[in-house]
Amino acid sequence: MAVPPPKRQPPRPGARRPASEQPEKSSFLSNPLFWVFFAFLGLIAAYLLQQRLAEMNQRPAPVAEKTPVVEKPPVVIETTKVEPPPVVVTPPPVIAPPKPEPIKPPVIVTEELPKFNRFYKTVSTRLVPAHLGDPKAPMKKEIQAAHDLRASPNAPLPVASGDGAKRATLRKTVEEYWAKIDPDRCLPHPDAEAFPGKVLEPADRVITTVNIPVNRSRWHSTGTYAAPGERITFRIPASDADMGLVARIGCHNDDITSDFAIKRENWHRFPVITNTVALNKRVIELANPFGGPIYIEMPGNDKNGKSRDQVRIEIVGAVEAPNFTLGKTTRTEWENSRLAPAPWAEMICDKMVVSVPAKHIRELSYAEATELMKTWTETVEACDWLAAWKDRRSAERIVSDAEISIGWMHSGYPIKCYLDSAKDSVNVTKLRKDGNWGFFHELGHNHQSSLWTYAGYTEVTCNLFALYCMEKIAGKKLGDGHGEDMAAMAAEMALDPKAHGASAFHLLAQYYHPVKQFGWISLQQTFAELSDRKDIKKADGMVKKNLGIAGREVEKQQEAIDKEKRQLELKIKTAVREKKDADKTAAETRLAEIFKEEKKIKEALGALSKHDSDERKKDIFVRTWSQEAGANLGPYFANFGWPYTDSMKTMLTPLKPWMPANFPPTKPGAKPAKSTLFGSKNEAMAGKDEAQGDNQTTNAQ
Repeated sequence: MAVPPPKRQPPRPGARRPASEQPEKSSFLSNPLFWVFFAFLGLIAAYLLQQRLAEMNQRPAPVAEKTPVVEKPPVVIETTKVEPPPVVVTPPPVIAPPKPEPIKPPVIVTEELPKFNRFYKTVSTRLVPAHLGDPKAPMKKEIQAAHDLRASPNAPLPVASGDGAKRATLRKTVEEYWAKIDPDRCLPHPDAEAFPGKVLEPADRVITTVNIPVNRSRWHSTGTYAAPGERITFRIPASDADMGLVARIGCHNDDITSDFAIKRENWHRFPVITNTVALNKRVIELANPFGGPIYIEMPGNDKNGKSRDQVRIEIVGAVEAPNFTLGKTTRTEWENSRLAPAPWAEMICDKMVVSVPAKHIRELSYAEATELMKTWTETVEACDWLAAWKDRRSAERIVSDAEISIGWMHSGYPIKCYLDSAKDSVNVTKLRKDGNWGFFHELGHNHQSSLWTYAGYTEVTCNLFALYCMEKIAGKKLGDGHGEDMAAMAAEMALDPKAHGASAFHLLAQYYHPVKQFGWISLQQTFAELSDRKDIKKADGMVKKNLGIAGREVEKQQEAIDKEKRQLELKIKTAVREKKDADKTAAETRLAEIFKEEKKIKEALGALSKHDSDERKKDIFVRTWSQEAGANLGPYFANFGWPYTDSMKTMLTPLKPWMPANFPPTKPGAKPAKSTLFGSKNEAMAGKDEAQGDNQTTNAQ
C-alpha cells in the first residue's frame, strides 16, 4: 500500500525560505515597455537618417505627383505619424571633380585578337573634340562658300542643266572645300544632320582595335562611325606604314558632279561627302564634315610584297555603329549592337555587305538578321556559279544614297541605290517572296564578261543573272521575275529582229527557249568554257581595238540612255497612278526623243566595230552552247539575225538541230510549223568526220 507524501507545512512566521524558493529579482530588460520605447527610437533614427541622405544627395525624395524643381535645399516637414521610410538606393554624394590632369595618348594594346574582332575602350571626349578654334573668328571663304551650298533630301539644290557657268562654279566650290579640310580645324557641315545623319547622343567615343586581313582587298568595315567634324586618329605599327593602306570615312562615294550626274536638275545631298587618307605614317588623323562609317581599304597585297595574314590598326575617337556579321555576331552582341548610336548600319557576310540607315535594322531580330545575310550569301553564290567564277577575294557591297551619279541604281563597287530601296535590301521576307530585280540586275553587271556581251547587249546579258536569281532565290518561274512574257517577245523578235527598237527585254528573250529546254547548267558550262578559250579572248581584244576611245564613249552613252528609259517608264507609271497628265505627256515626249538618239548610237557602234569581232564572238558562243546542250542551236539563233556560218554548220553537223515547238511563229494564213526538236539519224551522222577535224582545229586555237 502506497504511503502518501507528507503534507508541506506552511512556514512559521519569521522563518526564512530556502534559496531555491526565493523569487527572482525584476529587471528593466524584461519590461515590455522598454522594448516598445526602443523600437520607437529606432524608427525615428531611421527616418532622420533617410532625410539626411536625401539632403546630401541634393535631390527631393520621391513623391506621388510631379513637383516643380526648387533650387533651395529640401525642407524637412515634421509629422506626427511615423511610417517606415521607403528603401532608397542612392549613389555616393556628388563631389566636384578636381582639376583635370593632362591625358596621355592611349597606348596600343599588344595582345593578339581573333580575326575581324573589335576591342573597345571608352575614351574621354576631351581626346577627340572638333577643333573649331575661335568660334567668333571668320571662316575661310572656301569653307563659308561650301557651307552656304545646301543640298539635302528634303531640300534639294536646283542645278539647271542649261546653266553651265553655275555648274562650273559649284564644282570649283566643292573642290576647294575638300582641299581645305583640316583635321585640327574641321567644322560640321550644316546639312550633315539631314544626310548622312547625326549621331545619337550621349555616345561614348571609343578606342577600337581592328585586325584587317591582308588577302582580302577593297573596303573593310570597322564597326565604327565618325561624327561630323570630329577628328579620328589612326595608329598603325611603323612596319606597316608602307603597305598602301587607306583610311576612308563615308560609304557614299559617288561624285554627283561627274559628267553623267552633272546633267541632273537637282542635288539631294552635297556633291562629295567622303574622304580618304593614306596610312603611310605611324599616326594619321582624318576628319569629315559630314561624318560617315569608317573603313580600311586594303589593296590586296602590300606594295613591297610582304607576307602576313593581317594588319592591326587602332582607331581613336569614333562611336560604335550597328553591325551584324553572319557567323560571328552572337545574339547578345546583336541585341546591343543594333541600338548603337551611329546613324548607319552594316549587315555583313563573306559575299555581301549592305549599308543602310540604322533605323531600318533597329527592330530586326537576330533570327531575321541571320536569315537575311544567308539569303544574300545564296544570291551572290548563285551569280558566281552562273558566271563560272572559281573564287572570290572580296565581298560585293550595296549602299543606299540620297543621290547617285547615274540611273535609279547602278553597278560597281559599291552597287548604289536610292534611299527608297534601302528597306528592301534588308527585308528578307520580301526578298524570298518577290526577289528584287534591281539588285539582281546590278549584281549581273558586276558579273558580266565582254567575252559574251556584244554591242548593244550591256543591259541584256546582265539580266540573265536577274532571271536566274529570281528563280533561285524567290522561286519564280523562268521569265516571270520582271513580269514580261518572254515567249511572246521571242516570237516578236523572230518575226522582226529590229522590232521595238530591239529593247533590252526583247534581246533577253532570245535566251529564253534554250534555257527552258536545256537548263541553266548548259549556259553556265558555256560561260565556263568561254572563259578559257583563247580564240574568243582574241576576238574580244579585236572589239576593244576597233572601238577605241570613241567607241567606249558611245557605249557609255548607250548605258546612260538605257538608265534614263527605265526612269521615264517608272515616271509614266507613277503619273498614270497619280493622274498627272502633264507629267505623263512630258515623259512620253522625252521617251520618243530617246528612241531617236538610241538609233543614232547603235548606227555609230555598228560603224565603229563593223560587227566583225561581235559576229565572231556570237559564232563561238552559239557553237559552245550547242556543244554543252548537245543540240545544234545555230538555226534557232539565226531567227534573230545571229550568224549561222558554213563553218558553224559543218562543226555542228553531228548535233541534232533544235527548234522550239511552233517556232518561229507562223504568219497569218500559213500552216503551223512543226517542232524540229531533232533531225534524222542520217543527218546527224553526215559529215561527222569533217566536224571532228574542225573540233580538233578549234581546240588547238
